[in-house]
Amino acid sequence: MFKNIIALMIIFCSVAYTDGNRPHVLLQANSAPPFWSEKLPFNGLGGEIIHEISKVEGIDTTIVFKPLSRLIEDDSNNDLGDPAFFMRNQEYKEIVPIMAYDIAFYYYEKHHTYEHEHDSIRDLKSLADLKGKRIGILKGSVIDSKHLKRLGITFEQSYNQESLFKKLRIGRLDYVLEIKLVGNRIIDKLFPSDGGDFVVVPIKGESNPIAIMLAYEQEDASILASKYRHGLQTIIQNGTYRKIFEKYAGSDIMFEALLEKLKMYNLLYLSEDE
Repeated sequence: MFKNIIALMIIFCSVAYTDGNRPHVLLQANSAPPFWSEKLPFNGLGGEIIHEISKVEGIDTTIVFKPLSRLIEDDSNNDLGDPAFFMRNQEYKEIVPIMAYDIAFYYYEKHHTYEHEHDSIRDLKSLADLKGKRIGILKGSVIDSKHLKRLGITFEQSYNQESLFKKLRIGRLDYVLEIKLVGNRIIDKLFPSDGGDFVVVPIKGESNPIAIMLAYEQEDASILASKYRHGLQTIIQNGTYRKIFEKYAGSDIMFEALLEKLKMYNLLYLSEDE
């Protein structure tokens, strides 16, 4: 439903070079706990996956965190994020999905009164059902803004995801559209006493990949991509990948379903040479 209209993304830029015989990859990231955070061990869920892949394949990896606005403005590097967002502006030599994530709508309803105003979001059939609603979303995520405007949907965009949930809490927004794990973590942090009054409505059948995207200008891009793919396969098979997800997500995700989607995305983005 939302493909080619909205792409929620976690953005990275990376530069890779060879130091002797050992590749070194520098990743620039914006903070989006629990996926990426300089305050979490190994820089969060995604950071720990990259750490384990790199350890298996003998790649030195460093993650540097920068504001989201600065990362969006710089489109000259290799990227890591949602290909649906990045491929509008750049072509890539290699795309290696390493995770899949679920998207959900959030709204605030004191004591879960289940007022009829939220009937459309609970059984969403088309974007037209959101006519007249004010929806908060990460800045840069709206792809087809003209189409959404014609439908009468108002999107408020912000680089600060926490500010969107604060506005949702006081009624300045009707809904927030967010990656499920990120939204849950924000609510737990900001509203520990009334977090139960936030309702989560997963978008059925909607998940997106987070991928390493290597530019055509990247030296040895295909070799690096093969290493990342092999390392990913290794940590999935030995159980490390699942342990990392359970550590950060617990019961908030359906792991097997996300893993199947990740496999599908990797088949989709395999290079022509493989």
